[in-house]
Amino acid sequence: MTQIIKGGNLPVPGQVWRVAVVRQAAGDGVPEVDASALLLDAEGRVRGDGDLVFYNQPAHASGAVRLLEQVRDGERRVADWLEIDTALVEPGVQRIAITASSEDGTFGRVPGLHIRTISAGTGEQLALYEVDDASTETAFVLGEFYRREGAWKFRAVGQGWDSGLVGLAEDFGIVGRDPEAEAEVAPDDEPVHDDEPASSGASPEAIPEELLSKVREAEAAAGAASVRATPRVPVQRPPQTGPQSDAELFGQDFPEFVRSGEGKADITVDVPIPAGYVVVESTRRGDGYFAVHSIDGKGDSDALLANTVMKDQGARRVLRYDGKAPLRLRVSAYGEPWTIAVRPVSTVEILDGTAEGRGSDVLLYTGPAGLLSSRLRTRLGFEWFNVHGYEPDGRDHLLANEASRFPRETRPLPEGPLLVQLVSADGDWTLKVRPPKENRFWRRASR
Repeated sequence: MTQIIKGGNLPVPGQVWRVAVVRQAAGDGVPEVDASALLLDAEGRVRGDGDLVFYNQPAHASGAVRLLEQVRDGERRVADWLEIDTALVEPGVQRIAITASSEDGTFGRVPGLHIRTISAGTGEQLALYEVDDASTETAFVLGEFYRREGAWKFRAVGQGWDSGLVGLAEDFGIVGRDPEAEAEVAPDDEPVHDDEPASSGASPEAIPEELLSKVREAEAAAGAASVRATPRVPVQRPPQTGPQSDAELFGQDFPEFVRSGEGKADITVDVPIPAGYVVVESTRRGDGYFAVHSIDGKGDSDALLANTVMKDQGARRVLRYDGKAPLRLRVSAYGEPWTIAVRPVSTVEILDGTAEGRGSDVLLYTGPAGLLSSRLRTRLGFEWFNVHGYEPDGRDHLLANEASRFPRETRPLPEGPLLVQLVSADGDWTLKVRPPKENRFWRRASR
């Protein structure tokens, strides 16, 4: 047997290995420990939740990695055993990380932690790595098996996390979706209209590419935002309670501004507006293309605040205003009369249970985390239905994003306060807040 130090590596011959995560048994201040494995691609990421082998998912679908029994000896040592069959490892898997985690304490309180690899065929001990520098970590990548020039090697990693198995797994791309819970909330209990199919989906090739590209762009932007995001800081609420105090977190009150006109126009809002979110409400008479943009410092059109071809329809959108220069708006219309109003967030209606409306709108959600079921009915054929949620600090959550004839979707709804913005909603929409479903992916049945 070859003992190696952190960062060291060596070849591991044979086809099938047994891997033991060994430590002192729990008790007398020593926390429980769980072993697991992650199957990773060339980028060091999982391909899906199925690439985590752990206590709730003890075997990979390929059969390449299995979590076996736990063994104890007379010296109060315990070992979780895993088996790896390299002949069954899929070509897309380049690395297999062996991890350990604790829900009950830190690894600084776990004596004798080490990982041992033996050949399942001969019993020969191939590698041993002892962790001697653990402190406040609650999860570890102990070591990894990786491909190199057609063979497999083992590397002692010894990298710790202070966020447990969930945080470690999420850093490698695990989402932790609960298939049973998704199946429960996917159907909508709203009545299906005579002209609406029981299933709202359409084959991807039937949906116009222009709408599909919008869906893809929105998902990509949401993914990029989540990578850049910093941990959420609890909102510091003012002493008063109720919807008004939640609205004030987005922006202070100011005098309402209203302007009417016809056709194309640039508008300067001539009332004092403090920095923060403001509501821009636009209405028009007639049909044809109608749009409203904010204007940047160079005089170019900037944020889109209305965009519709529906008759006698406008929009209600929020804009994050920096307060550095007078707010200017650009109206694009073809001779139809219109009215633009700029109002504080305190005028926004509360999303409490169920809300219905038509066209682009915004609501204020002040409740606990849950699920948001959204649906859109339109007579215009295929439509893109897009809903966002904005926190007071500008953090953005994608709450609905679907293109179909009758879009409907259920997604997680973060804890309020949250401005729920229907960005693209050309039709009659319904929003319904639902309680969260328990995620069974991480829930442990028993030890």
